[in-house]
Amino acid sequence: MKFTILTREEFDEFAQSHFKHYTQSLKLYDYRQKNNNDSHIVGVKDDNNKVLAACVLTEARILRYYKYFYTHRGPILDYDNLSLLNYFFENLKVYTWKHKGVYVLVDPYIIENIRNPDGKIIKHYNNEQIMNALRNLGYLHQGYSIGYSNMSQIRWMSVLNIDDKSEQQLLKDMNYQTRRNVLKTIEISVKVRTLSINEISKFYRLFQMAEKKHGFKFREEEYFKQMLDIYKEDAMIKLAYIDLIEYLDILQEKILTIEKQIENSKSILIKYPNSKKNKTLLSQLESQKISVEKKIFRTRKLIKRDGKILDLAAALFICTKDEVYYLSSGSNPKYNEYMGAYRLQWEMIRYAKEHKINRYNFYGIIGKFGLDAEDYGVQQFKKGFNTHIEELIGDFIIPVRPLLYKIYNLKQ
Repeated sequence: MKFTILTREEFDEFAQSHFKHYTQSLKLYDYRQKNNNDSHIVGVKDDNNKVLAACVLTEARILRYYKYFYTHRGPILDYDNLSLLNYFFENLKVYTWKHKGVYVLVDPYIIENIRNPDGKIIKHYNNEQIMNALRNLGYLHQGYSIGYSNMSQIRWMSVLNIDDKSEQQLLKDMNYQTRRNVLKTIEISVKVRTLSINEISKFYRLFQMAEKKHGFKFREEEYFKQMLDIYKEDAMIKLAYIDLIEYLDILQEKILTIEKQIENSKSILIKYPNSKKNKTLLSQLESQKISVEKKIFRTRKLIKRDGKILDLAAALFICTKDEVYYLSSGSNPKYNEYMGAYRLQWEMIRYAKEHKINRYNFYGIIGKFGLDAEDYGVQQFKKGFNTHIEELIGDFIIPVRPLLYKIYNLKQ
Protein backbone atom coordinates (compact mmCIF):
# COMPACT_ATOMS: atom_id res chain seq x y z
CA MET A 1 0.00 0.00 0.00
CA LYS A 2 1.02 3.60 -0.49
CA PHE A 3 -0.37 6.85 0.88
CA THR A 4 -0.51 9.36 -1.93
CA ILE A 5 -2.07 12.44 -3.45
CA LEU A 6 -4.91 11.41 -5.75
CA THR A 7 -5.89 12.99 -9.02
CA ARG A 8 -9.31 14.57 -9.32
CA GLU A 9 -10.40 11.72 -11.58
CA GLU A 10 -9.12 9.03 -9.19
CA PHE A 11 -10.92 10.60 -6.25
CA ASP A 12 -14.17 11.13 -8.11
CA GLU A 13 -14.31 7.59 -9.49
CA PHE A 14 -13.68 6.13 -6.04
CA ALA A 15 -16.08 8.49 -4.24
CA GLN A 16 -18.91 7.88 -6.70
CA SER A 17 -18.69 4.14 -6.10
CA HIS A 18 -18.90 4.41 -2.28
CA PHE A 19 -21.36 5.76 0.26
CA LYS A 20 -20.17 9.18 1.39
CA HIS A 21 -21.18 12.45 3.01
CA TYR A 22 -21.91 15.37 0.70
CA THR A 23 -18.81 17.22 1.92
CA GLN A 24 -16.56 14.49 0.52
CA SER A 25 -17.01 16.12 -2.85
CA LEU A 26 -14.83 17.01 -5.79
CA LYS A 27 -16.91 20.18 -6.03
CA LEU A 28 -15.79 21.26 -2.55
CA TYR A 29 -12.16 20.49 -3.42
CA ASP A 30 -12.34 22.48 -6.66
CA TYR A 31 -13.97 25.46 -4.99
CA ARG A 32 -11.45 25.58 -2.14
CA GLN A 33 -8.53 25.19 -4.51
CA LYS A 34 -9.76 27.91 -6.83
CA ASN A 35 -10.53 30.41 -4.09
CA ASN A 36 -8.11 29.59 -1.27
CA ASN A 37 -5.61 27.01 -2.55
CA ASP A 38 -6.10 25.18 0.75
CA SER A 39 -7.45 21.78 -0.27
CA HIS A 40 -5.93 18.34 -0.72
CA ILE A 41 -7.10 15.01 -2.10
CA VAL A 42 -5.24 12.18 -0.42
CA GLY A 43 -5.74 8.45 -0.29
CA VAL A 44 -4.29 4.98 -0.28
CA LYS A 45 -3.54 2.76 -3.29
CA ASP A 46 -2.61 -0.91 -3.37
CA ASP A 47 0.37 -2.34 -5.25
CA ASN A 48 -1.72 -2.49 -8.44
CA ASN A 49 -2.48 1.24 -8.21
CA LYS A 50 -6.09 0.62 -7.19
CA VAL A 51 -7.55 3.27 -4.88
CA LEU A 52 -8.50 1.81 -1.48
CA ALA A 53 -9.22 5.02 0.46
CA ALA A 54 -9.81 8.68 -0.38
CA CYS A 55 -10.35 11.95 1.45
CA VAL A 56 -10.91 15.62 0.73
CA LEU A 57 -8.72 17.38 3.28
CA THR A 58 -8.71 21.13 3.90
CA GLU A 59 -6.37 23.35 5.86
CA ALA A 60 -6.61 26.65 7.72
CA ARG A 61 -3.89 28.92 9.08
CA ILE A 62 -3.23 28.99 12.83
CA LEU A 63 -0.30 30.24 14.93
CA ARG A 64 0.79 32.43 12.05
CA TYR A 65 2.94 29.92 10.15
CA TYR A 66 1.15 26.65 10.87
CA LYS A 67 -2.12 24.97 9.96
CA TYR A 68 -4.87 22.71 11.17
CA PHE A 69 -6.49 20.16 8.87
CA TYR A 70 -10.03 18.85 8.61
CA THR A 71 -11.30 15.64 6.94
CA HIS A 72 -14.92 16.68 6.18
CA ARG A 73 -16.71 13.53 7.33
CA GLY A 74 -13.95 11.47 5.80
CA PRO A 75 -12.00 9.54 4.88
CA ILE A 76 -13.97 7.26 2.58
CA LEU A 77 -12.68 3.76 3.32
CA ASP A 78 -13.64 0.35 4.67
CA TYR A 79 -13.39 0.94 8.43
CA ASP A 80 -13.63 -2.80 9.09
CA ASN A 81 -10.32 -3.24 7.28
CA LEU A 82 -8.07 -2.47 10.27
CA SER A 83 -4.78 -2.70 8.37
CA LEU A 84 -6.08 -0.13 5.86
CA LEU A 85 -7.50 2.05 8.65
CA ASN A 86 -4.20 2.01 10.54
CA TYR A 87 -2.18 2.68 7.42
CA PHE A 88 -4.31 5.64 6.34
CA PHE A 89 -4.45 7.39 9.70
CA GLU A 90 -0.77 6.79 10.51
CA ASN A 91 0.23 8.32 7.19
CA LEU A 92 -2.28 11.15 7.55
CA LYS A 93 -0.23 12.31 10.55
CA VAL A 94 2.96 12.18 8.48
CA TYR A 95 1.38 14.00 5.53
CA THR A 96 -0.04 16.84 7.61
CA TRP A 97 3.21 17.18 9.59
CA LYS A 98 5.05 17.72 6.29
CA HIS A 99 2.54 20.43 5.45
CA LYS A 100 3.08 22.30 8.75
CA GLY A 101 0.09 20.77 10.50
CA VAL A 102 -0.47 21.35 14.21
CA TYR A 103 -3.49 19.05 14.48
CA VAL A 104 -6.11 17.25 12.39
CA LEU A 105 -9.83 17.15 13.12
CA VAL A 106 -11.39 13.88 11.96
CA ASP A 107 -15.15 13.22 12.02
CA PRO A 108 -15.85 9.91 10.25
CA TYR A 109 -19.30 9.25 8.82
CA ILE A 110 -19.76 6.23 11.09
CA ILE A 111 -22.94 5.37 12.99
CA GLU A 112 -22.62 4.62 16.70
CA ASN A 113 -26.32 4.06 17.48
CA ILE A 114 -29.65 4.00 15.72
CA ARG A 115 -32.41 5.30 17.98
CA ASN A 116 -36.14 5.72 17.74
CA PRO A 117 -37.42 9.32 17.55
CA ASP A 118 -37.70 9.45 21.34
CA GLY A 119 -34.03 8.57 21.83
CA LYS A 120 -34.24 4.88 22.74
CA ILE A 121 -31.42 2.80 21.24
CA ILE A 122 -32.78 0.19 18.83
CA LYS A 123 -29.43 -0.81 17.31
CA HIS A 124 -25.87 -0.37 18.57
CA TYR A 125 -22.82 -0.67 16.32
CA ASN A 126 -19.69 -2.05 17.92
CA ASN A 127 -17.02 0.46 16.97
CA GLU A 128 -14.49 -0.63 19.60
CA GLN A 129 -11.95 -1.84 17.04
CA ILE A 130 -12.09 1.52 15.26
CA MET A 131 -11.88 3.44 18.53
CA ASN A 132 -8.94 1.37 19.78
CA ALA A 133 -7.05 1.66 16.50
CA LEU A 134 -7.39 5.44 16.42
CA ARG A 135 -6.59 5.71 20.12
CA ASN A 136 -3.40 3.67 19.66
CA LEU A 137 -2.34 6.02 16.87
CA GLY A 138 -2.75 9.03 19.16
CA TYR A 139 -6.16 10.22 17.96
CA LEU A 140 -8.14 11.71 20.85
CA HIS A 141 -11.88 11.09 20.89
CA GLN A 142 -13.74 14.31 21.71
CA GLY A 143 -16.60 12.58 23.48
CA TYR A 144 -20.23 11.83 22.72
CA SER A 145 -21.34 15.42 22.37
CA ILE A 146 -24.85 16.82 22.58
CA GLY A 147 -25.91 20.04 20.92
CA TYR A 148 -24.48 22.15 18.12
CA SER A 149 -20.92 23.43 17.80
CA ASN A 150 -19.23 26.02 15.63
CA MET A 151 -16.21 23.72 15.44
CA SER A 152 -17.92 20.49 14.38
CA GLN A 153 -20.65 19.12 12.17
CA ILE A 154 -23.73 17.74 13.89
CA ARG A 155 -23.45 14.33 15.54
CA TRP A 156 -27.19 13.51 15.61
CA MET A 157 -29.27 13.15 12.46
CA SER A 158 -32.95 12.46 11.79
CA VAL A 159 -33.20 10.14 8.79
CA LEU A 160 -36.01 8.67 6.68
CA ASN A 161 -35.30 5.52 4.67
CA ILE A 162 -37.38 5.63 1.49
CA ASP A 163 -36.01 2.71 -0.51
CA ASP A 164 -38.61 0.25 -1.79
CA LYS A 165 -41.47 2.43 -0.51
CA SER A 166 -44.13 3.94 -2.74
CA GLU A 167 -45.38 7.49 -2.21
CA GLN A 168 -48.59 6.00 -0.83
CA GLN A 169 -46.63 3.93 1.69
CA LEU A 170 -44.51 6.91 2.73
CA LEU A 171 -47.68 8.90 3.38
CA LYS A 172 -49.23 6.01 5.26
CA ASP A 173 -46.15 5.68 7.49
CA MET A 174 -46.36 9.33 8.60
CA ASN A 175 -48.23 10.13 11.77
CA TYR A 176 -51.82 11.24 11.28
CA GLN A 177 -51.28 14.98 11.72
CA THR A 178 -48.23 15.12 9.45
CA ARG A 179 -50.00 13.20 6.70
CA ARG A 180 -53.06 15.44 7.07
CA ASN A 181 -50.90 18.56 6.82
CA VAL A 182 -49.09 17.32 3.71
CA LEU A 183 -52.36 16.45 1.97
CA LYS A 184 -53.87 19.79 3.02
CA THR A 185 -51.04 21.71 1.31
CA ILE A 186 -51.78 19.81 -1.89
CA GLU A 187 -55.51 20.50 -1.55
CA ILE A 188 -55.00 24.25 -1.19
CA SER A 189 -52.41 24.28 -3.99
CA VAL A 190 -49.28 25.31 -2.09
CA LYS A 191 -46.52 25.18 -4.69
CA VAL A 192 -42.74 24.77 -4.64
CA ARG A 193 -40.15 26.27 -6.94
CA THR A 194 -36.36 26.47 -7.08
CA LEU A 195 -34.82 29.85 -6.31
CA SER A 196 -32.00 31.12 -8.50
CA ILE A 197 -28.80 32.38 -6.91
CA ASN A 198 -30.10 35.92 -7.54
CA GLU A 199 -33.20 35.23 -5.43
CA ILE A 200 -31.41 34.14 -2.26
CA SER A 201 -32.68 37.24 -0.45
CA LYS A 202 -36.15 35.63 -0.53
CA PHE A 203 -34.77 32.60 1.29
CA TYR A 204 -32.66 34.67 3.67
CA ARG A 205 -35.61 36.75 4.87
CA LEU A 206 -37.38 33.54 5.88
CA PHE A 207 -34.19 32.11 7.37
CA GLN A 208 -33.77 35.21 9.57
CA MET A 209 -37.31 34.67 10.87
CA ALA A 210 -36.20 31.21 12.02
CA GLU A 211 -33.10 32.69 13.64
CA LYS A 212 -35.28 35.16 15.52
CA LYS A 213 -37.76 32.47 16.57
CA HIS A 214 -35.10 30.11 17.90
CA GLY A 215 -32.79 32.80 19.28
CA PHE A 216 -29.63 32.00 17.33
CA LYS A 217 -27.40 33.56 14.69
CA PHE A 218 -26.03 31.05 12.20
CA ARG A 219 -24.89 32.41 8.83
CA GLU A 220 -24.91 35.51 6.69
CA GLU A 221 -26.59 35.60 3.30
CA GLU A 222 -23.27 35.24 1.49
CA TYR A 223 -22.79 31.76 2.97
CA PHE A 224 -25.84 30.41 1.13
CA LYS A 225 -24.68 31.90 -2.16
CA GLN A 226 -21.38 30.18 -1.53
CA MET A 227 -23.10 26.82 -0.93
CA LEU A 228 -24.86 27.07 -4.30
CA ASP A 229 -21.58 28.10 -5.89
CA ILE A 230 -19.69 25.17 -4.35
CA TYR A 231 -22.14 22.35 -4.95
CA LYS A 232 -23.59 23.61 -8.24
CA GLU A 233 -26.38 21.35 -9.52
CA ASP A 234 -26.22 19.21 -6.37
CA ALA A 235 -27.50 22.11 -4.24
CA MET A 236 -30.84 23.87 -4.46
CA ILE A 237 -32.89 26.32 -2.46
CA LYS A 238 -36.58 25.52 -2.64
CA LEU A 239 -39.37 27.98 -1.87
CA ALA A 240 -42.91 27.00 -0.87
CA TYR A 241 -45.45 29.66 -1.77
CA ILE A 242 -49.16 30.14 -2.30
CA ASP A 243 -51.02 32.11 -4.96
CA LEU A 244 -53.95 33.59 -3.03
CA ILE A 245 -55.97 34.27 -6.19
CA GLU A 246 -55.76 30.58 -7.05
CA TYR A 247 -56.57 29.73 -3.43
CA LEU A 248 -59.65 31.98 -3.61
CA ASP A 249 -60.82 30.07 -6.68
CA ILE A 250 -60.44 26.80 -4.75
CA LEU A 251 -62.46 28.22 -1.86
CA GLN A 252 -65.17 29.55 -4.19
CA GLU A 253 -65.40 26.15 -5.84
CA LYS A 254 -65.68 24.57 -2.41
CA ILE A 255 -68.55 26.93 -1.50
CA LEU A 256 -70.43 25.93 -4.66
CA THR A 257 -69.96 22.25 -3.83
CA ILE A 258 -71.17 22.74 -0.24
CA GLU A 259 -74.17 24.76 -1.40
CA LYS A 260 -75.20 21.93 -3.74
CA GLN A 261 -74.83 19.48 -0.87
CA ILE A 262 -76.93 21.74 1.38
CA GLU A 263 -79.68 21.93 -1.23
CA ASN A 264 -79.61 18.17 -1.62
CA SER A 265 -79.76 17.67 2.14
CA LYS A 266 -82.74 20.08 2.43
CA SER A 267 -84.57 18.19 -0.32
CA ILE A 268 -84.10 14.93 1.56
CA LEU A 269 -85.36 16.52 4.78
CA ILE A 270 -88.55 17.65 3.02
CA LYS A 271 -89.22 13.99 2.29
CA TYR A 272 -87.92 12.73 5.62
CA PRO A 273 -88.32 15.62 8.09
CA ASN A 274 -87.52 13.44 11.11
CA SER A 275 -84.24 12.06 9.74
CA LYS A 276 -81.71 12.71 12.50
CA LYS A 277 -78.86 11.71 10.19
CA ASN A 278 -79.74 14.34 7.58
CA LYS A 279 -80.36 17.03 10.18
CA THR A 280 -76.87 16.41 11.52
CA LEU A 281 -75.44 16.43 7.99
CA LEU A 282 -77.18 19.71 7.16
CA SER A 283 -75.87 21.31 10.33
CA GLN A 284 -72.33 20.17 9.47
CA LEU A 285 -72.58 21.48 5.92
CA GLU A 286 -73.83 24.87 7.07
CA SER A 287 -70.94 25.06 9.54
CA GLN A 288 -68.51 24.16 6.77
CA LYS A 289 -69.97 26.88 4.56
CA ILE A 290 -69.52 29.48 7.31
CA SER A 291 -65.93 28.32 7.84
CA VAL A 292 -65.08 28.59 4.13
CA GLU A 293 -66.76 32.01 3.89
CA LYS A 294 -64.55 33.18 6.75
CA LYS A 295 -61.50 31.89 4.89
CA ILE A 296 -62.57 33.76 1.77
CA PHE A 297 -63.00 36.96 3.78
CA ARG A 298 -59.58 36.55 5.44
CA THR A 299 -57.91 35.70 2.12
CA ARG A 300 -59.29 38.82 0.41
CA LYS A 301 -58.13 40.90 3.33
CA LEU A 302 -54.68 39.26 3.19
CA ILE A 303 -54.37 39.97 -0.54
CA LYS A 304 -54.98 43.67 0.11
CA ARG A 305 -52.42 43.70 2.93
CA ASP A 306 -49.62 41.39 1.69
CA GLY A 307 -50.24 40.82 -2.03
CA LYS A 308 -51.32 37.90 -4.18
CA ILE A 309 -48.25 35.68 -3.68
CA LEU A 310 -47.06 34.68 -0.20
CA ASP A 311 -43.62 33.20 0.45
CA LEU A 312 -44.26 30.59 3.11
CA ALA A 313 -41.06 28.61 3.73
CA ALA A 314 -37.71 27.91 2.11
CA ALA A 315 -34.81 25.54 2.63
CA LEU A 316 -31.38 24.61 1.35
CA PHE A 317 -31.01 21.04 0.10
CA ILE A 318 -27.93 19.18 -1.10
CA CYS A 319 -28.15 15.88 -2.96
CA THR A 320 -25.74 13.02 -3.56
CA LYS A 321 -26.39 9.66 -5.16
CA ASP A 322 -26.98 8.33 -1.63
CA GLU A 323 -28.86 11.05 0.24
CA VAL A 324 -30.97 14.18 0.05
CA TYR A 325 -29.87 16.49 2.88
CA TYR A 326 -32.31 19.01 4.33
CA LEU A 327 -30.11 21.74 5.73
CA SER A 328 -30.87 25.36 6.68
CA SER A 329 -34.46 26.56 6.48
CA GLY A 330 -36.89 29.25 7.53
CA SER A 331 -40.57 30.12 7.38
CA ASN A 332 -42.88 33.05 7.94
CA PRO A 333 -44.85 32.43 11.17
CA LYS A 334 -47.63 34.76 9.93
CA TYR A 335 -48.53 32.15 7.34
CA ASN A 336 -48.27 28.96 9.39
CA GLU A 337 -51.85 28.01 8.46
CA TYR A 338 -50.66 27.22 4.92
CA MET A 339 -48.02 24.75 6.23
CA GLY A 340 -45.34 25.55 3.66
CA ALA A 341 -42.68 23.54 5.50
CA TYR A 342 -44.72 20.34 5.08
CA ARG A 343 -45.09 20.99 1.35
CA LEU A 344 -41.33 21.51 1.03
CA GLN A 345 -40.54 18.21 2.70
CA TRP A 346 -43.01 16.23 0.64
CA GLU A 347 -41.76 17.80 -2.58
CA MET A 348 -38.18 16.79 -1.79
CA ILE A 349 -39.10 13.32 -0.54
CA ARG A 350 -40.80 12.83 -3.91
CA TYR A 351 -37.68 14.23 -5.59
CA ALA A 352 -35.58 11.61 -3.82
CA LYS A 353 -37.96 8.86 -4.97
CA GLU A 354 -37.88 10.09 -8.56
CA HIS A 355 -34.06 10.14 -8.57
CA LYS A 356 -33.75 6.75 -6.83
CA ILE A 357 -32.05 8.26 -3.78
CA ASN A 358 -32.77 5.94 -0.86
CA ARG A 359 -32.12 8.17 2.16
CA TYR A 360 -33.81 11.43 3.05
CA ASN A 361 -31.69 13.09 5.71
CA PHE A 362 -33.56 15.68 7.79
CA TYR A 363 -30.16 16.32 9.36
CA GLY A 364 -29.43 17.84 12.72
CA ILE A 365 -31.04 17.56 16.11
CA ILE A 366 -29.24 18.35 19.36
CA GLY A 367 -29.38 14.84 20.82
CA LYS A 368 -31.40 15.72 23.89
CA PHE A 369 -34.88 14.18 24.11
CA GLY A 370 -38.02 15.08 25.99
CA LEU A 371 -40.22 18.13 26.49
CA ASP A 372 -37.34 20.19 27.87
CA ALA A 373 -35.16 19.76 24.77
CA GLU A 374 -34.49 23.12 23.14
CA ASP A 375 -35.34 21.69 19.74
CA TYR A 376 -38.35 19.63 20.87
CA GLY A 377 -40.62 21.20 18.24
CA VAL A 378 -38.09 20.52 15.48
CA GLN A 379 -37.76 16.90 16.66
CA GLN A 380 -41.53 16.43 16.61
CA PHE A 381 -41.78 17.90 13.11
CA LYS A 382 -39.18 15.45 11.79
CA LYS A 383 -40.58 12.55 13.81
CA GLY A 384 -43.93 13.03 12.09
CA PHE A 385 -42.44 11.85 8.79
CA ASN A 386 -41.52 8.46 10.35
CA THR A 387 -37.82 9.15 10.83
CA HIS A 388 -35.27 7.39 13.01
CA ILE A 389 -32.22 8.91 14.72
CA GLU A 390 -28.63 8.17 13.71
CA GLU A 391 -26.02 9.03 16.30
CA LEU A 392 -22.52 9.28 14.85
CA ILE A 393 -19.26 8.14 16.43
CA GLY A 394 -18.02 11.68 17.08
CA ASP A 395 -14.87 13.72 16.47
CA PHE A 396 -11.21 12.83 16.90
CA ILE A 397 -8.21 15.13 17.10
CA ILE A 398 -4.63 14.09 16.44
CA PRO A 399 -2.02 16.57 17.73
CA VAL A 400 0.57 16.40 14.95
CA ARG A 401 2.83 18.82 16.80
CA PRO A 402 1.84 18.24 20.45
CA LEU A 403 3.70 21.22 21.93
CA LEU A 404 2.28 23.67 19.40
CA TYR A 405 -1.15 22.11 19.90
CA LYS A 406 -0.93 22.84 23.63
CA ILE A 407 0.14 26.42 22.92
CA TYR A 408 -2.73 26.81 20.44
CA ASN A 409 -5.26 25.56 23.00
CA LEU A 410 -3.93 27.98 25.62
CA LYS A 411 -4.55 30.85 23.22
CA GLN A 412 -8.21 29.86 22.67
